[in-house]
Amino acid sequence: MVAGLVVLGMLMLFVFVRPQQPGSLTSADAAQAMLDFRDNMPSGSTAERIGQVTSGAAAADVLEVLGASATDAASAVSALRQTGLVDRKRMRPGTALTAYFDESAMDGETSRLIAVSIKPNAKNTLLATRQADDSFFVSVLTARLVTSHRRAAGIIETDLQTALVAGGGTPAHAASLAALFPDDTVLATGGEPGDRFDTVFEVAEDERGNFIENGDLVFAAFNGETSSGSWYRYTPVDTGRTEFFDANGVAAQPFLTRYPIGRVAINSGFGQRYHPLTGQLHLHTGIDFRAPAGTPIQVAGDGIVEFMGFSEGYGRHIRVRHKRGYETLYAHMSGFAGVALGQMAKAGDVIGYVGDSGSATGQHLHYEIRRDGRWVNPMTLELPSGRNLASDPAELAAFMKQKGEIDVLRGATEGVALATASTFLPVIQPNSP
Repeated sequence: MVAGLVVLGMLMLFVFVRPQQPGSLTSADAAQAMLDFRDNMPSGSTAERIGQVTSGAAAADVLEVLGASATDAASAVSALRQTGLVDRKRMRPGTALTAYFDESAMDGETSRLIAVSIKPNAKNTLLATRQADDSFFVSVLTARLVTSHRRAAGIIETDLQTALVAGGGTPAHAASLAALFPDDTVLATGGEPGDRFDTVFEVAEDERGNFIENGDLVFAAFNGETSSGSWYRYTPVDTGRTEFFDANGVAAQPFLTRYPIGRVAINSGFGQRYHPLTGQLHLHTGIDFRAPAGTPIQVAGDGIVEFMGFSEGYGRHIRVRHKRGYETLYAHMSGFAGVALGQMAKAGDVIGYVGDSGSATGQHLHYEIRRDGRWVNPMTLELPSGRNLASDPAELAAFMKQKGEIDVLRGATEGVALATASTFLPVIQPNSP
């Protein structure tokens, strides 16, 4: 009976965390009720103990230290892991566990574990409660999130990341802003003191307005020595593809192409496959385009030729380094054309011809794209489209409406490509929770 009352009290916590109170109950009343839920527990025989997972103590170890039997600790942790919200091998160090015990049922130095509560992330709370058959059942509480927007803007004093974080943003926001100005090598390393920036980003909050987490950047503007401009994130209805557009509704221009020899047939795509020569399963790191020997190969975008040569696998091949941390590779060539090692190649320049050199079973182009040293699928990689929304009046109108809402949030009165210095805040606007 005592255990049943305790479980009932714990379940009441979940009711209060997701309140759906009558209009006569204020938010302050609900918050107080949440704090007082323990009054419903039999204080004389119920103990609440809190422990924390560390690098040397797993969750079950912590529960045993708190007073649970090894069997109960293992059973409760196993139930928590079944939700998929907890690492199946080991909970993250720092995870706090709140254990509830029925001290009227002592067995030596252990107490009867009746419930365990953890918060694996900002959105979810898990409650494992003991059942009649001594198994543990887990209830999952997911906070109802509301998306709002916040602004961080000002003048860089040390570097962009530090300035954005001080304003409530994140290092990821700083990286996203810098990526919108790929030719600015100074901004890529943090910018210069005195450079001005303006950002708006999404924020997830719970029903009470409590901060949960930061979301994506939706607006970014920069005014520095090398570059300036402003970009608005928008998702056209017809394509569903999200990218950044300037104030006139024009997306960034593509800097790479997926099709260095045009839209020809594909022999083999990106991903796991059995090698046609060795028969071994391996990652096919690029796309094989079928084409006759001698077909001209065009460089996918502006870049520096970093390698020209021969290897047993790739045969004759060229590797080109592009901006934004991208590289492209062209393999199995029959010959090179018009480029030299260390030379700048322009998008569309012919750099070689299709062949079957190296480990190839036929004439084709093996084409790879790498981002920050890692292979990516050229067919699914999200690249700027260069789209102009002016060609679709309905899309342009929807974009301008969204842009206007962001400008109102920024306090801007004119929709210009980049505001003058007077539009930026003289200091960072801290919007951190």
